[in-house]
Amino acid sequence: MLTPQHFSFSLPVWRILYDTLPNEKTSPLLIFELRDKNQLKWAAFDCETGRVCWEQSFPQTTWWTSAIGFYSGILLLHEYAGSEQPAPKKLIAIEALTGRLAWVLEGCKFEHTDGTNLQTSRMGPESAPILENWALSTGEILELACASAQTVSPQWRAPVTYEETNPYYGIMAQFIEKITGNILKKAINYGEISGHLLFFYYFYPTNAVSLSRSILVVNSTKTVLLHETMPSDVESAAFGDYLYDNHHIVLLKKVDEITVIKLPRP
Repeated sequence: MLTPQHFSFSLPVWRILYDTLPNEKTSPLLIFELRDKNQLKWAAFDCETGRVCWEQSFPQTTWWTSAIGFYSGILLLHEYAGSEQPAPKKLIAIEALTGRLAWVLEGCKFEHTDGTNLQTSRMGPESAPILENWALSTGEILELACASAQTVSPQWRAPVTYEETNPYYGIMAQFIEKITGNILKKAINYGEISGHLLFFYYFYPTNAVSLSRSILVVNSTKTVLLHETMPSDVESAAFGDYLYDNHHIVLLKKVDEITVIKLPRP
């Protein structure tokens, strides 16, 4: 049987990012954007060690700071002046493993990165964008042009959603009902990892008036490895977020709490 672990943050989870160009150290690392109406923080969680590496705010950011992405161990952020200013006023880089501020580029807009260098743009005097190239890890200006944006197959994936109108929905619902005895409501989120089948579904518990969420994990022999149910405010924007790689499942249990499940390695 699998044993879920639960971890809490000081603010609601707004967004989860993974390294799209990972190395060995950053592949199990997830970055969490945490915010409420007044505050913004960032946190890094190592799924392999099961610990929050850091959680903090940065004086260089405001509530209007937004994540661009997570590349080769660097978290990139755009800082905006406010809702009325759609153009970013600076580009900020954070070392994902340590939470240390790496560099800040004033007036720069992110264009793309190859994992080693990055290209930015800024508006010129005649409104023609000026392209510049920088070292991703240090923010140092480069004379050489940045290579084209690199794409690799993501190690982290999201389950596939099967709505009630999907022809496979009934087959999945019948399979889950036979194992759990629960009658499903709403869509089913489904994934597969190394011979394990993952089902994330909603149902009404006995005598309940609100929906609950469940995660069901079975192996190739249909042995139940995990079946956990949790109450859910289904109207919350934070719920419904699930990620998995070959060895971990991560889901939001509450708006400020995650559940992490480590799968056995072959």
